[in-house]
This record gives sequence, structure tokens and C-alpha cells, in this order.
Amino acid sequence: MIDSVKNIAIFMLYLLILTACNNTNGMTNAYIPYSEIPENYSLEDAKNDNLVVFEDGNITSGQAEWDDFVKITEQGKSYTVRLAFYYTLEGQGITPALEEYEEIKDDYPHLFIQDLTFDGRIYTLYSVEDKKEYKFSYKYIKRFVEASPRETVPYRETIRYVLVNDKEVTWEQIISGMLSSRFGDWIDHKTVYIKYTLFPSK
Repeated sequence: MIDSVKNIAIFMLYLLILTACNNTNGMTNAYIPYSEIPENYSLEDAKNDNLVVFEDGNITSGQAEWDDFVKITEQGKSYTVRLAFYYTLEGQGITPALEEYEEIKDDYPHLFIQDLTFDGRIYTLYSVEDKKEYKFSYKYIKRFVEASPRETVPYRETIRYVLVNDKEVTWEQIISGMLSSRFGDWIDHKTVYIKYTLFPSK
């Protein structure tokens, strides 16, 4: 009887260890549940909580967390990473000269939080805006690298990770669909990561 109880205990311990080793869900990275994010959650909170932070469209914090997400999901394992998008008036090119400035100035700076989850098969992007839930699912995540001529922009390279349902789609095709006025040209996608690399200063 004692040996039987001992064997069960050993077996349960083994399962516990195995589960801990295989648990690659990013929500174990000290993230609080999305529903518990306070209304006064700040940019500094996001950085302190190891979110992947983008300020006016460029990653500024959490690169290691993003790299973990990519590495683990490429192995087909489930994982969740939390993304924070921080927008400012200046970064969005909104100046007092614009007619809508007075109407929207109080909406900035704006911090937008999203959870990106891979369950081993599907990528899901989840967020809540104005008390309304949004959830989008995609089959693939693709990495696009775009080089830029020095004469046109201050950055030499742009790296994007984009959720898509077509494994063969290109960034050029996505852009073309966005610019097209023809019905059906739009390609469903969600950009979840952007990194700009500047040219070296002279």
C-alpha cells in the first residue's frame, strides 16, 4: 500500500515537472490578465512589465521578449506575447495647424495593448477598445525586410512581422492591395511588429 502511494506521488511529481517544462505560454511572464489591466496603465508600466513596446510605430523595448516569441512559435509550441503601441500627436504628424487638432488632441498620448497568441496552429490577436472586444485569427506570421534609399527616408531598413492567411503573399502585394480602389484587392493582414534601422550618422 505504501509503495503504491509512493509510486503515485512520484508519477504526479513527474507530470508536474513535465508540464512545467512544456508550458511555453507567454502569459507566465508575469502578465496580469488582460481584463485586469488598469485604466491608468502607462508606457513605463508596459516597459517594466516586459511588454513589447512600440512608440509611434517603432519598437523601443521588449526585443528579447519578441525574439522569444518568434523562436518558440517557430518550433510549433504555444506562446503568448503582449504588445503595447504608444502613439503621440507629434509622432502621428498631428500639429495645431490641422483642423481636427482641437478635436483629437485630448486623445493623445494613446496606449493600445494587444495580446498575440499562438496555440500551436493559429495566431490570434486580442484586444479591447472602448469596452469592445476584438479578436482576429490568422494561419501564418511572415517576416518582411525592406531596404530604403537614403535619399527618401532616414532609415535604411524596415523589418515587419505580419499576420496573414496566405503563406506565399509578399509585402508588395499587401501594399498594392491597400492602395487599390478595386473591390477584392485588399489582402487581410495585421502588422504586429515594426523595427526601423537608421542610417549611420555621418
